[in-house]
Order: sequence, then structure tokens, then C-alpha cells
Amino acid sequence: MDLLPPKAGLNLASNRDLDKAEITFCNQLFWLYADGSCYHAHSQTLIVADLHLEKAFSQSSATLLPGYDTIETLELLGSALNRNPVSHCILLGDSFHTIAAAQSLADTYKKQLQHLMVGREFTWVLGNHDPLLPDFLNGAQSLSSSIGKIELRHQIEQNDPNTMLAPADGQIIAHYHPKAKLRLRAGTASGKCFIFDTCRMILPAFGVFTGGLNIRDKTISSLFSQPPEIYFCHRTKLYHIRDVANLCK
Repeated sequence: MDLLPPKAGLNLASNRDLDKAEITFCNQLFWLYADGSCYHAHSQTLIVADLHLEKAFSQSSATLLPGYDTIETLELLGSALNRNPVSHCILLGDSFHTIAAAQSLADTYKKQLQHLMVGREFTWVLGNHDPLLPDFLNGAQSLSSSIGKIELRHQIEQNDPNTMLAPADGQIIAHYHPKAKLRLRAGTASGKCFIFDTCRMILPAFGVFTGGLNIRDKTISSLFSQPPEIYFCHRTKLYHIRDVANLCK
């Protein structure tokens, strides 16, 4: 569907800010957080997407990216894992920016990552950036996972003629790095966001230097058959954007 054009400016200060958003998606309760993580309390499962570890390492020298993206992303992951009881962590693909970066990960980062896995089940869903993962990673590697009947995968199957239709039992995907640009009364604000309707949810990128695609782009808006709900991530708070007319390109 095509999202509406912008009109009136939004006052974030007048919107209720949330430390977490409790939502019901496909009859399951999830908690959303401003760092981009999604928590399923009933199964004690944390879901994160698109960490893109070692992105700065993988870029050319002409690309001005700080060289500490991996340590910051791993610290953020550690905070998310310790926020609530987590027995299972599902990473929805593109955990590493390239296969080479994953294989040459510094020992310091390997130990930090392995420490985060202790006492928890990890499922590494394969993405387009990391279709192969290194042997040092504990846990399962798969093209998809699930919570109840909800399918979790990195992206929709591009060669499927029914790709725009989410499974009736629900689907949570990553890949698109959804972000929103809000028209405010005093300018604009951009940031990552959660976007979902009754059958499909797209998680924001969890990595600290990942960039994003505006949710008004047809690549994203065409994936929803109904007006989607949007939770905008701003610093440590979430904002429920009820009027898509406040979004701009």
C-alpha cells in the first residue's frame, strides 16, 4: 500500500514516550525497545536483526565510518540480553557485514560474543550478507525460525510470486532497515522504527552504523496490505506514530 503524504507537524513532546511498547502481534505478546530489539516474554526469546558486525572493517578506506561499530553493537546486545530473562536469542540475519569479516573477527570480539552466548540458546538465521557463518559461533544456523506459528526469516523469498502476502499465521522479517523521517513543528527527526500490520512485522536494524530505508519507500510500503502501525525509536524511547501523514520522505 502507498503511505499518505505528509501534512501537519508532529510534536514529539506531546506524544507519550515509552520505555517499551507492549504489542499483540498474531495473538502473541511482544515487547519492543528503542534499541531495536523485540522480546517475547512467554518463551523468554530475544529477537534482533541486522547487527552488521565489522561493517567499518569491511568498508573501503574512503568510507568514513568509525572503527568501533562492532564493540558498540556487542555492548548494546549485551544490554538487551540482560534486560529481561533470555533463554533463547534469535538473530534475524546479516549478523556480520561480510563472510570475510565474520571469519577474521578479532579474538577479543569472539570472546565477547561467546560470553554473551553462555547459558542461552542462540539461533543464527542466515542473511544475504552472511549466507555462511564461522564455526566458532555456538548455536543453530538456519534459513528461518519460529515463535509458535509465526515465521521468522531474514527477508521475503524474492522468487515467490506471492511474496507480498505474509503467511496467515504471521511473519517477522529483517533486511530492510526500516526508518522514518518525522515532520515536527520545529523541523524533522529521523530514526529507525518498527513497522507492522496484522500479519507482517519488519524489525529495525540493531547495528549501530547500519543506515536505513525510509518506510515511505515502495520497497517497504508494498509489503503491507493494511495500514501499518509504526513505533519510532528516538534515543532510549519509543513513540507510537498513529498518523502516517506526519511522515515525510
